[in-house]
Amino acid sequence: MIRVSFRWSGVEVNAFAIAVGLGAALGLFRISRQRAGQWLDAGLIVLAVSLIGARLGYALFELAYFSVHPVEVIQIWRGGLSAPGAIVGAWLGLLLAAAIEKVHVLRLADWLYPLIPSVSVATWLGCWLIGAAYGSELPAGTWWAVQSPDLSGQLAARVPVQLGAALALVVFYYLMETLVPLPRPSGWLSSLALSWLVLVSLVASFLRADPMQMWRGVRLDTWVYLVLLVPFLGLFAWLNLVARQKPKGTSPVV
Repeated sequence: MIRVSFRWSGVEVNAFAIAVGLGAALGLFRISRQRAGQWLDAGLIVLAVSLIGARLGYALFELAYFSVHPVEVIQIWRGGLSAPGAIVGAWLGLLLAAAIEKVHVLRLADWLYPLIPSVSVATWLGCWLIGAAYGSELPAGTWWAVQSPDLSGQLAARVPVQLGAALALVVFYYLMETLVPLPRPSGWLSSLALSWLVLVSLVASFLRADPMQMWRGVRLDTWVYLVLLVPFLGLFAWLNLVARQKPKGTSPVV
């Protein structure tokens, strides 16, 4: 395990920031190859609002602390981001970008789809590098355990939550991009990708051992993922039904 960090202008940049930055850059590069980079500005808007949502989501999860230290909400460099908040922020950013670009939101969602695999996989790998979203410790000698740190930096053999989630995302997105026939209705690709991301995050939340506020004996982020899964999966199911009901020879919405 290598924990990477360096200081830039007095601010420490850790492995998580490096990983997510590389994932965002890869996603933007793939977007730039569509329509001569027409949607790069929209992609940057979605990333920016997603970051804001991630920070605000974290502040809500830690409301007891931030209600006493409200100014620290905007101090993102101190660390503390929420994946559910990032997902909600990404959709709000998508609505904003669609309004600015004057394009249908579901069409834009599919054009910006390349951000989903790269950023989500990079996020899970970044969590593994810095000891966030870690799994429970396992007995010594467990063959499938992975050495990973907790938030204090303590290394231990743990349930490979982060790497397992990253692998599940990589395999699914690869199969989806290579095997799924196109075209499909606008929003089909992005809603399927987001449904899988939320589902993987939901399953991972049951295996995580990092501290989190609880409600009725269940992690708060687990509840949020359950709520988020409903609209994404519902949208995908509806679009899939629309695609199946179209007569042969009729072009689907693209």
